[in-house]
Order: sequence, then C-alpha cells, then structure tokens
Amino acid sequence: MSERYTLKLDRYSSHQQIAAWLKHHKHELAPDRPCIVYDVGCAHGFLGQLLSSESFVLYGMDFDSDAVTAAQAYYHTVQQVDIEQPPFPKFPQLPDVLVLADVLEHTRYPEICLRDLLETYLRSGGRVIVSVPNIANIFIRWSLLWGRFEYTERGILDRTHFRFFTRSSIYKLFQSVGLNVDQLAPTPIPLPLVNPIFEEGHLLWFLHRVNSLTARLFPALFGYQIILYGQYIPKS
Repeated sequence: MSERYTLKLDRYSSHQQIAAWLKHHKHELAPDRPCIVYDVGCAHGFLGQLLSSESFVLYGMDFDSDAVTAAQAYYHTVQQVDIEQPPFPKFPQLPDVLVLADVLEHTRYPEICLRDLLETYLRSGGRVIVSVPNIANIFIRWSLLWGRFEYTERGILDRTHFRFFTRSSIYKLFQSVGLNVDQLAPTPIPLPLVNPIFEEGHLLWFLHRVNSLTARLFPALFGYQIILYGQYIPKS
C-alpha cells in the first residue's frame, strides 16, 4: 500500500510542515541530546529523509513489509506493526514526540488505537503530531452536492480509508484521549501534484501560495489535511 504514497517536497505539505515543526521545537523538547521520534506509519521513511541524524533519533513502525525494508535506511530501527493489534514493540528509548501522519484514517477504531499508543509509549507532557485528510474540504462538499462520492487511489477519498475526519471531529478525538491541542495547521490542496506548473519557481507558483493562505484562513473549508500538534496529559 505504501508504494502509492510519495515524499511531498512542497513546503506546504504535511511532510514538510511536520518536519519544520520538529526542527523548530527540537531544542525545547530535547536541548542536550537528540530528539527521540516514533514515526507510526512511517511508509518508506519520508519523515526520516527530512530530519538529520545528528538532531533526531527516529524509530519507525509500519504495517507494510516493503515499507519497513525501505525505511531502514533512514531510521534507527523499523518494526512491522499492526497498530490495531497490540501489544506494541519496545524500543530502547521512549519518545519525545509520537507522529501519526495520515494513519488514523486507515484504522477501524482510531480512538482506541491512539489511546493504546499513548498509554504504551508517552509520558505525561509528551508531544503528539497527527495529520488526517479533511473530508469537509470544499471539493468534497461540492461533489456531494451533485450526488458524487467516488473513491480514488489516493487523496481524501483514498479507497483504503476506513474513517473520515473533519477539523471538529479530529479535535474532539484529541480531547477524548487526553491530548491538549497546542496548534492546528491545515495543508492546501496539493496543486504541484496535480501539475508541475504550480511548483515553486514555476509559472503558477503564486496561485499555490494563495491556495495555502486560503487554507490557513479557512481550514475547515479549504484545508486538504488537518495537522494537530498536541501534548499528552493523561486523565486521572
């Protein structure tokens, strides 16, 4: 399955935004040592390709055996894991940050999966980054208005998605498992994947910048994905 997904080099993509957040907060999270990151659903090691080994130690998990093999080049250790079937593997170090980038929509019971991962791996105060597609995106709303709901090979209506999220529903999921939301960031519709003319340095790059600004101003409507950055505060 992971072969269908690629590293997104667009500065507004979830890969780039998550990597930028980790780089920015590294000294706050682990000032005197490398920052420990667990990348759940690491695919072919996309996040590992964007972070330096001097500043980060990454441990990966993925259900796909081919992805596990490919990600080994960028991670300290990668394990094949079905996050809907605990117990989970043990790694030498507990994480400072737990990342689930475009993972929960592939699970049948995302709240249970997320809660089990948090209780297994994170101490109080640990950080969590989650990204999910936004089913309330304006183009999905427009399609529904005309009676269309057609699955695709990738994107918001990826045929492998079991669950769908809006900005409101992923926010509520965070709160239900003891996560305080520090920041919400949308990604815009990935126009550079549609046509290279929207890539940085190309003719219509400015339209993609406007696209990104519109998503930031109206994330519930124009966000393609919703990224939540949070802190784990277990319920007593």
